[in-house]
Amino acid sequence: RTQAIESRLSVTLAEDLGDALANGAVLCQLVNHLRPRSVPFIHVPSPAVPKLNKVKCRKNVESFLEACRRMGVPEVALCSASDVLQGDAGRLRGTLRALLHPGAAEESPAAAHAAPALPGPLAGFALFYVSVMSLLFLAYCKLWGF
Repeated sequence: RTQAIESRLSVTLAEDLGDALANGAVLCQLVNHLRPRSVPFIHVPSPAVPKLNKVKCRKNVESFLEACRRMGVPEVALCSASDVLQGDAGRLRGTLRALLHPGAAEESPAAAHAAPALPGPLAGFALFYVSVMSLLFLAYCKLWGF
């Protein structure tokens, strides 16, 4: 994962991935690279203040996780903010894998043959549309004696 991040962002990360990403700045830059403006404001270290305080780090990490949700990363693949802030690269790797390679997780054989589920608002509209069309069909049949 380190190489994927480094090549996409043209940066060199520290050897320890957990420590390199613990302040959340690089993670936010990564999601903005994948989908621009996913994180509108990123707290970044500066030469004057090379280390972010805990509040800014947490804000970056929470913004990253929220952007991942909006980009369709499944909740089960998301690590917690604590995992990132504590430098636990294990769970973070799973989140990065799901973010960088969506759909890479293997589907169960039953899920592969199931009809695709419609998103909430689209499913509601489809139900409404089918209902209205059915009522119109019934009215047409009643009027014309079919």
